[in-house]
Amino acid sequence: MNNKLFLCAALLLAGCANSVAPQQGGGMMNGGGMMNGGGVQGDASATFLPGAQVDPSTLPAAKASEALSVTDGQTITLTAGLVRTTVNGHTVVMYAYNGEVPGPSIEAKQGTSFHVHFVNNIDLPTTVHWHGLRLDSASDGVPTDEHPAVEPGGSTDYTLRVPDEGVFWYHTHVREDVEQNMGLYGSILVSPTKTDAYAPVNATETVLLNDLLMGSDGVVPFGQEKADHVLMGRFGNTPFINGATSYEANFPQGSVVRFNFVNVANARPLKLTFSNAKMKLVGGDNGRYEHEQFVDSVIIGPSERTTVDVLFATSGVSTFASTTPAGTTELGSVTVGAAKASPSYATEFQQLRTNVDVIADIDSFRSSFDKVPDETLHLVSTIPAMHQMMHGMDMTGSDGIEWEDSMEMMNAQSNKSNTQWKMIDEATKAVNDQIHYNFKLGDKVKIRIVNDTDTDHQMSHPIHFHGNRFLVLSDNGTANTNLVWKDSALIPTGHTVDILLEASNPGDWMFHCHIAEHLEGGMMGLFTVQ
Repeated sequence: MNNKLFLCAALLLAGCANSVAPQQGGGMMNGGGMMNGGGVQGDASATFLPGAQVDPSTLPAAKASEALSVTDGQTITLTAGLVRTTVNGHTVVMYAYNGEVPGPSIEAKQGTSFHVHFVNNIDLPTTVHWHGLRLDSASDGVPTDEHPAVEPGGSTDYTLRVPDEGVFWYHTHVREDVEQNMGLYGSILVSPTKTDAYAPVNATETVLLNDLLMGSDGVVPFGQEKADHVLMGRFGNTPFINGATSYEANFPQGSVVRFNFVNVANARPLKLTFSNAKMKLVGGDNGRYEHEQFVDSVIIGPSERTTVDVLFATSGVSTFASTTPAGTTELGSVTVGAAKASPSYATEFQQLRTNVDVIADIDSFRSSFDKVPDETLHLVSTIPAMHQMMHGMDMTGSDGIEWEDSMEMMNAQSNKSNTQWKMIDEATKAVNDQIHYNFKLGDKVKIRIVNDTDTDHQMSHPIHFHGNRFLVLSDNGTANTNLVWKDSALIPTGHTVDILLEASNPGDWMFHCHIAEHLEGGMMGLFTVQ
């Protein structure tokens, strides 16, 4: 493995130490049963919160995300800084890009390229990762010896290419468990060159879904030297949606609204629903599905995106919620007025489009769907102190997804010293950063991902590949009959998922679990496209 890749792994596994004074946090329980008792926050002797030594009253109030349209060749500036906001009655210091939480919603046309001048004014080293974009690896935002993390007060430049339509996002790639959870994220909307690629709608909403772990004193502090909550990830107990604790919107009766959902949470998967409305699935991570389809709900794991069109046919209130086997968590509501939407797109909504251009794009890959996997990865955990008690225990629902933090005390005290999450290559037995695949440009690589049940803790994992795209071919042997290009996929407990990676973008890249604490704990591998 070359020096660049060694340092990439070392920086991510080491995290970022910080000398900010320790903070203490309390606990609370909400209606969903998520609890964190006072002092349950990892190593209380070394905890961290953003801006711990800053008077919050001296900071600017966080602003709502604004659209930032870019043209081919343009240079924009993103500045990471400290802001203040109010959550559950507490004044909270957060991170923000350009003072906005979420950061500016960058809008670009498919096929363009532009430049970003990035300035770091927060209290930790950081970078910006452009999640899902097939750009040059030098601008991927993973710290390496050639492109180190930007220290406080420093700056760097990125060049972005956007060859694919879809909903992408940007976020930090240093101590994601802290920096991302506390505000360093934003959306990237790439509109297709084909002007009629999507059906007409009355409005478009981009919704970034996060959750914060709140206690009686505010945000429960993070581990200072290393991530805590490594066992299951930091499940929050307070929804934090587009910078607020609830999503609220108003539309006329009969409106068709396109929702671009982005799950930026550290660990929580979501099953999204609207009451008194009809929902149609139209897009995923990197563009449109082969076929539109009506759905009752959509499951979206951390880092995934999904696009749905929703028809609000009747006046009243539509509840926006996440439903799980444990119950329903209300995330907000849509108020539908008595006035009629104009123009009406109800007829167009009822039509289920077949996207022949997407099908044609995928056609050249179909001959590789049934081949023997080129690589096989196993996802496992090792918890030496709890091996006898936990081994084989299944905390997940019947769908293989862990919807809640079911072991709050144990999770809060877990870190990479006592809890190891591993990707293991079946053929070589290489683990995590020891894995280094080599592919050639143009390879169609079939990768089998096995989420083992013979492990100390079973849990679903959202697996993300940098810089390249893939198709999810099958789940537990059942073929996927409606494909969409993706860069992240949620692998449920006990499931075996086959993907086909298009090695389309030269460079050195990471793949990893996108539960922030699992990444900080070492759950990542490397691949090179030559």
